[in-house]
Amino acid sequence: MRNAMFIMLIATLVLSGVAIAQQDILGPHNLQGHGCATCHAPHTGAQGLGGKDASTGVNYLWGRDFFPNTYTTFGNGTLVTLSSYSSTDVLFHTGACLACHDGNVTVAGMTGQTFETVNGVQVPSYLNKDGYSLTNDHPVHVPYVPGSRNWPGSVDVNGNIVWDTTDSYVANFYNTYGHPARLYGVPGNSGPSIECSSCHNPHATFNTQMSTGNKTVLYVKTAMFVRGWYDEGNANSNSATQFCRSCHYSKSNEYAHVNSTTK
Repeated sequence: MRNAMFIMLIATLVLSGVAIAQQDILGPHNLQGHGCATCHAPHTGAQGLGGKDASTGVNYLWGRDFFPNTYTTFGNGTLVTLSSYSSTDVLFHTGACLACHDGNVTVAGMTGQTFETVNGVQVPSYLNKDGYSLTNDHPVHVPYVPGSRNWPGSVDVNGNIVWDTTDSYVANFYNTYGHPARLYGVPGNSGPSIECSSCHNPHATFNTQMSTGNKTVLYVKTAMFVRGWYDEGNANSNSATQFCRSCHYSKSNEYAHVNSTTK
């Protein structure tokens, strides 16, 4: 009996270990065990991962070649990506994502579809391979301008947003949810930009850390590498909607003077 119980205990621990291992916060970006080395090369830039351009490693030890390309974006805009980026170029935070998600090259572990399902189906992860360029994707490399349909306040040259919380409804949203999206800006640029990693943190899915406006640190469920609280598993949660509303003020309950609770 003791032997049987011991075997059951070991089996339980082993299975628990497997379950824990599968929940690495890199999620799909673990890419069949390649992990960090899928995107970053600790030596020799893109050449360290079989690419051509060793200079890519000067930014974030990036280990992929960049693709100079012109994309048609949502609303018939234009996005021009480069073959290299400086350390202060905000477009890096879009160009780096497109280095894999453009679909120009084969990346070990990528199949062209998401690992997760959206509404029960896997959706394309090669954003430029569906015949629409980027016209059916959220616009990127565009400025975030406070006021009007966006939250009132200001954004400095470094991309830090300061909300005008004199309105009690604005203050309520800010203090219970905050602004988890990240804006990118540097002195001399036209303004703080929305890039791919404004909404997505490539290093964390399943769970993430975020701060509310009153500096409360929350450890919350997320999905699709979204930077904020994005709990799709809770049918009663409005957290996924609140993430979008943290940029889009006119779509919030608070805009209609109704305080909402994030859960």
